[in-house]
Amino acid sequence: MQIFATTATYDATARDNPALKNRAVNHCCNIWRRAYRNEYRKDKIEWKASQRAGDAFCTSMPPLASRENCQDFIACVAYGIGLRAISENDSGKLLYAAQVALSSFSRETDPKKSAVPGTNPAESAANHSKMDANSQEKP
Repeated sequence: MQIFATTATYDATARDNPALKNRAVNHCCNIWRRAYRNEYRKDKIEWKASQRAGDAFCTSMPPLASRENCQDFIACVAYGIGLRAISENDSGKLLYAAQVALSSFSRETDPKKSAVPGTNPAESAANHSKMDANSQEKP
């Protein structure tokens, strides 16, 4: 059985699309097209070329090393799902990884928040001051 969905995908990566204004998405699509073209030239098997191109798309996505990279990563995953460069099975895992990475950056940017309630020294000192003030008011 032949699968021809890859032709639409190849055409879609070349069409003008607002998502391609994102440098990371554009980069991933360029890598996908190059990998697809190179693989297809070898043996003219579309499903194999599409699979290899999908792998190339995924490996070219930005690392989850900063908030901006996470946002670009999510944009790449979303676009890759629409192109069928990323399977639905893999998409959930990739988006979950991005969510976990993003949550770690939000904790880093707000030093007042602590991962474990009551372990932030500034928060604990403020709570102790309130408790001391309340105990002094009672006769």
